[in-house]
Amino acid sequence: MAKNFVDTLEKQELIQKLIDKGFGDLVDMLLLNENKAYTKKGRINKSGVCRLLNCKPKEFEELLEKCKEILKDDF
Repeated sequence: MAKNFVDTLEKQELIQKLIDKGFGDLVDMLLLNENKAYTKKGRINKSGVCRLLNCKPKEFEELLEKCKEILKDDF
């Protein structure tokens, strides 16, 4: 049980880090639209996310790269 609690805290810290860097809308969209944003296997559904964000796949990939850059020290 303690491991789950620690994992949850770590995830919340990572989410907060993205929100603090200006990616709150992206985080909200991904968390609030699980059925459209993720596949049944839990992977990101790129076309579904692009429809939700009203963007092109290349733009979404650039957003993901920026998020990865922000979180790179944590992984």
